[in-house]
Amino acid sequence: MFNIFQHLNTPIGFYDYIWIDVILIKETPKVILIEFDGRRMWFPKGWIVRMGRNKSSNDIKIKISQYYWSKKVV
Repeated sequence: MFNIFQHLNTPIGFYDYIWIDVILIKETPKVILIEFDGRRMWFPKGWIVRMGRNKSSNDIKIKISQYYWSKKVV
């Protein structure tokens, strides 16, 4: 049976996601500044699917699409 809500709620875009361990430098309402491999990069929060924080330090894990990661890092 055709269900319109099922098609509206399906994820759109790239499906290959990776978890990256980074250091959080600064966070604003729309973007975050991270340090990875000695480089600092700004990432829009809209690109980040999930963020895991470590309470004792600035180390965080971000889940991001491989497409966006390669677009920003390369």
